Amino acid sequence: MMSMRNSSACFEFAAHSGIGKAGCRAFCCSYAMLMGKLGVMQSSDDTQPLTAGHAESRPFTAEMQRPKPGGRGRWLLITIILVTSITLVFTLVLFARAIARIGIAEADGIQVSIDHDGGIQTISTRLDTVGELLGQPELELPADAALSHAADDKLVDGMVIRIASPRDVTIETNGDARQIQTALKNPWDILVGAGVAVDAADQIWVNGAPADFDALPEWTVPALQIRIRRATRLTVIDDGVESTIVANADTIGDALSKAGVTLNLTDDVRPALDTAPAPEITIHIKRGLPLKLLVDGVTIEARTNAAHVGDALVELDAPLFGLDYVMPPAETAVSAGMTIEIVRVVEAIETESAEIDFAVQSRLDDSLNLDDVAVLQDGRAGRQETSYRVRIENGAEVARGLIESVVVAAPIDKIVAYGSRIAQQIVDTPEGPRHYWRRLCVYATSYNPESNGGLQTSTGATLAKGIVAAKPHIIPYYTQVFVPNYGLGVVRDTGAGPRSTPYWIDLGYSDHDWITWGGYTWVYLLAPPPDEINYDLPPWAPVRNRAGGCSG
Repeated sequence: MMSMRNSSACFEFAAHSGIGKAGCRAFCCSYAMLMGKLGVMQSSDDTQPLTAGHAESRPFTAEMQRPKPGGRGRWLLITIILVTSITLVFTLVLFARAIARIGIAEADGIQVSIDHDGGIQTISTRLDTVGELLGQPELELPADAALSHAADDKLVDGMVIRIASPRDVTIETNGDARQIQTALKNPWDILVGAGVAVDAADQIWVNGAPADFDALPEWTVPALQIRIRRATRLTVIDDGVESTIVANADTIGDALSKAGVTLNLTDDVRPALDTAPAPEITIHIKRGLPLKLLVDGVTIEARTNAAHVGDALVELDAPLFGLDYVMPPAETAVSAGMTIEIVRVVEAIETESAEIDFAVQSRLDDSLNLDDVAVLQDGRAGRQETSYRVRIENGAEVARGLIESVVVAAPIDKIVAYGSRIAQQIVDTPEGPRHYWRRLCVYATSYNPESNGGLQTSTGATLAKGIVAAKPHIIPYYTQVFVPNYGLGVVRDTGAGPRSTPYWIDLGYSDHDWITWGGYTWVYLLAPPPDEINYDLPPWAPVRNRAGGCSG
């Protein structure tokens, strides 16, 4: 048996190791057995020295000094077996104690997990509420931390309590920034927690991105910066009519546009459109007067705040150039609905080139027979250039003034020589040979008193056979003529009406002997020649649509 001192030490070790009374008893028994064996080994080992008592009871002999063969090895093996057994027993005791503690916990407490910024800790507790659990000093709960459960929520086995540590979040309102610490992530929750009220008319940016007011509660990205621009109520006096608009814009121009206020380029807005909105600002709008601007063939509906027409053109960026002018004049006062026309004026120098006909000079030449023609000099047309100053308004010519007219090439006259030498010739007639001084090829027709409308001719003669009508500048009056197949005649009448050729004669008949004529024939002008002779007869031309001429 173990001594009392050794038993106390065993129980003290077992108690400190937490194995309980049963474990302590098992441990102490094993310990005693081990010690007993070791004692046996001591007493049976002849090599150990003896105490004084032993020396007295057992005398020392040489035989006692000799060890028994094989004794030490056997006791060493026994010692190892005993130590292993004790260790096994001790392990079983600890395992039994752990099972017992688990059973006790299941009977007396619950398991709760705490997720603190991603770090999970499981606690067995018999406390009732979340607040009691988190109030334990060893948890070191940070100030302003966000909790997934309320403090008075009952603890439930398997509950997971999430704790989010506070973060730095910047809230800027109309340029005034402040920084708060919050564990909240949703921008709406952050604003509510910070006591910052927002309105649907406010403009909000979260982390620099525009955020719709209605989308804030469902915002999923943790907010680090929230910027708010408050809507501003502005007073607008539009042509004397006052109203109020709610603006959330960078400039007055943007505020008016968002409020649906349409501006024309010529409307006068005070303050300027690029002014930043402020509650104390009153916006004055002076609308331009409506008018029509006619320019370059286009009609433009416009407005102006100008007092005079000239100022309106400047305001509408419709300048005048050069000789341009405006109607009504520039000093005219602007009125609603008026029409302003810009007249584009261009002045140009135009030069016209015209041909100058050459003249024909006629000369009598007695070396040439009558009706023979010789060109002594060919004619050549000249050229004259005339310059004008032309005024064009809106594309149409309105004036033309002569600047100068210059003959740049003088014409050269044509010189023609007409034969004046009369060489009389003879023609056979039914009345015998007759002298003639000129022969002409003419187109002959015939007429009688009935077709003439009477017997009287232009010279007062009675129309009958032998009376001939001709153009006097070709065959003068009272000239005796001979016409083959007609006979002798005298010119006592003029040709009727305009003819397609001056070389035409009408052969007269009485009603009872009228013969129809129609064709070319020679007519012989019988001697003597008259005192005045037309040497320059017009060029011969046939009857229209009656080609041909005289033969022989």
